[in-house]
Amino acid sequence: MSFASPWLLLLLPVAAVLLLAPVLLRQRRPRLAVADLAPLSAAAAPSWRLRLRWLPWLLRAAAIALLILAVARPQRGLALTTLPEDGIDIVVVLDVSGSMSQLAEPGRNAPSKLEAAQEVIGEFIESLEGDRIGLVAFQSRAILLSPLTLDHEALGRQVDAAESGLIPDGTAIGLGIAEALNLLRESPARSRIAVLLTDGENNQGEVPPMQAARIAETLGIRVYTIGLHGAARGGSQVDVRLLQQIAAVTDAGYFDAATQVELSEAYREVRRLERSRVGERRFTEFHEYGPLLAVAALLLLAAEAGLRATAFRRYP
Repeated sequence: MSFASPWLLLLLPVAAVLLLAPVLLRQRRPRLAVADLAPLSAAAAPSWRLRLRWLPWLLRAAAIALLILAVARPQRGLALTTLPEDGIDIVVVLDVSGSMSQLAEPGRNAPSKLEAAQEVIGEFIESLEGDRIGLVAFQSRAILLSPLTLDHEALGRQVDAAESGLIPDGTAIGLGIAEALNLLRESPARSRIAVLLTDGENNQGEVPPMQAARIAETLGIRVYTIGLHGAARGGSQVDVRLLQQIAAVTDAGYFDAATQVELSEAYREVRRLERSRVGERRFTEFHEYGPLLAVAALLLLAAEAGLRATAFRRYP
């Protein structure tokens, strides 16, 4: 429970002093001096009106206290919702070339780089509640696997179904970026980003990666890049310099990943960076108790007035 205007509660002690002052300062009335009180005591047994003479005063005091509480607006928060400012539209750009079938980490039971990427991207999608996400896969060409959608469950199935061999092998990074830009260029979202993951260097496609990056810069779309080295990090063919340039031109970031854990950290960092860019709005739904207290106070004042006009009416 909280109060919208808690400083108004300072009126409670003030009201208490004003209500008690007449009682405490009331002058003593002259009393009749009688030598023997026995006859009067027997004739003047206290009535119920006399016993309850304090009731109207108590009703008024309670009504004033309730009115003060009402104007202080007591309220209880029912729900807290955090939403991204204007949302984020994201396109996941995934390299599915033949080299992605290599082991992600040393070990007989280790997943392939593609399998590790699919699991991490699935977790990334689940963390982006309220954001639209699309999916592009590329080898020698880029193919659209999902348009921007809020159906993250269906998108996750598309990620799991992505595999090599759908198109001729190769690594067309520029075409992958270009396909993502086609999805994002008409987006009304405040934040529009592409997250590109690859384990190789550009060797296919008619769109040079840096040309695609400059188009993204013009459109205000950030392209985060992730180089997945896998188990063969020392002999990896990832073009780190190119991926860094793409990210720098579009005001994004580049991440190195050699293990599934590092890959997961890279996607989490992308999410954190974008949330910090767009900010968040917080909505708290309150239940207001002030009106109920005000009605109760009016009922008490009406009861007090009724008692003073009837049972506790004073006659001159």
